[in-house]
Amino acid sequence: MSAHKVSYEKWRDAITPLDLKQCPTCILFSKEQQLPLEQHQNEKCGYGRLKSSHSYEGQPKSQNFGIFYNQYESRLTKFIRCDIREEAEKLYKLIQDDCSQKPHLIISIYGGAKYFQMNERLEKEFMRGIIEAATIADGWILTNGLSSGIGKLVGEAILQDRTLNRSSKDLVSIGLAKWGSLPEETREQLSKKFTSQKNAIQNGAKEKDYEFPREILKTTDAETIERHLTYMVLFDDGKLSGYIGDEQRRMFVQEATNDKNKCYAVTVIVEGGINTLEVILNDLKDSRPVVIIDGSGRIADVLSDLLKRHPESVPEAVQIDAGLNNFFQNDETNSDTSCKTIERRLCKRQINKIMNMEYRDLLNVYTLDEDSNVAKTIFDAIFK
Repeated sequence: MSAHKVSYEKWRDAITPLDLKQCPTCILFSKEQQLPLEQHQNEKCGYGRLKSSHSYEGQPKSQNFGIFYNQYESRLTKFIRCDIREEAEKLYKLIQDDCSQKPHLIISIYGGAKYFQMNERLEKEFMRGIIEAATIADGWILTNGLSSGIGKLVGEAILQDRTLNRSSKDLVSIGLAKWGSLPEETREQLSKKFTSQKNAIQNGAKEKDYEFPREILKTTDAETIERHLTYMVLFDDGKLSGYIGDEQRRMFVQEATNDKNKCYAVTVIVEGGINTLEVILNDLKDSRPVVIIDGSGRIADVLSDLLKRHPESVPEAVQIDAGLNNFFQNDETNSDTSCKTIERRLCKRQINKIMNMEYRDLLNVYTLDEDSNVAKTIFDAIFK
C-alpha cells in the first residue's frame, strides 16, 4: 500500500469526526437557478465572482482536504480548506492529534507580505534564530502561508534546516491563509487534487496522486502557497479578494496557550505594513511578548527606532508622525492621497497604543551585532 495513501487516510480520518463547518456558498449556487442572460454574464455577485463563472448544478462542496508530497524534498504538506468562522479549538486539535505533539512554544512570524530585502547577515541570523528557538522548545511556527515576503523567508529557513539536518525531527510549521486571495490557477489545482485524491482511494491510489501539482511548483506568482510548510489551513469566506485578518491566528494562539496546554507564545515581526500593527496590538492586549527585528524595514524599523529613542516614555504625536515619514514616502501600496492620509492617522493611533508604558515589558527589539542572537532574544522576551 502507498505510504502516502496511509497518510491521506489518517488525515481524512482525523478531519471527518470534527464536523467542520461547510465553506460558504454563494446564494446563486443553486440547481434551481437559471444561467443569467447573456447581457448579465459579466456582472459580479456579492462574493466577487462573475455570474457566468457560477455552477448552477449539483451540490456545493463541503470539506476540502488533501496531502501533497514534494518528491524533491521527501516531505508532506497537509491541507485543509475550511469556513473562516471555524472554531480554533477544532483546528488546533486536528494538528495536535495528527503530529502527535503538543507545542511548548508558538512562534508567530509576521510582517511584510510582499517582496522585501533584508541585510544578508541579518537575514541569515533571523533564519537561523527562529529555527533554533523552535527546535529547542519543541515549538510550532505560524506564518501567513504565502510564497512571498515573510512567508517565503520562513519557508526558506525551514527548507535550509531540512537540507542541512536531514536526521533532525521535522519542525511543525503552519500557514494560515485565505482561500480567496490565492491565484485562480492555484485554487483550481488544489481543488482538482482534493477531488482526485478522494476518488483515488476507491480506484487504487498511486504515488503520483499525492504529488504537488507541477503548476504550483513551477509558478512564479508570489501570491501562491508556500510549499515548505507542514500544514496549510485555508480559510474561506466565499470572497475572491482581500487578505485574512488576524482573528484566526489570534484565536489559534489563544487555544494553544490556554492553561491546560502549558504552552508559551511569542510573535516575531519582520518588516511589515499597516496590517502588522493589528497583529502586534492583539498580542499586547493578550499579554504576549513581541520581538521586533530592527533593520528589517518599514513598520519594524519605525517601532524599533521609537522604542530606542523613548525607552521610558510614550513618544508624542509629532514624534510618531516624524517616524512615519519614511514609511509613507516609500509605501507604494496606495497612491491615493486621501487614503494615505486616513491610513497615516490610523497608524499614529495604533502606534500610540503600542507605545503605552503598560506594554513596554512585552516589547523587545533584536538588533544585529549586539551581544545577543534572535533565539536568545526570543527566550529572553518570554522569560523576563
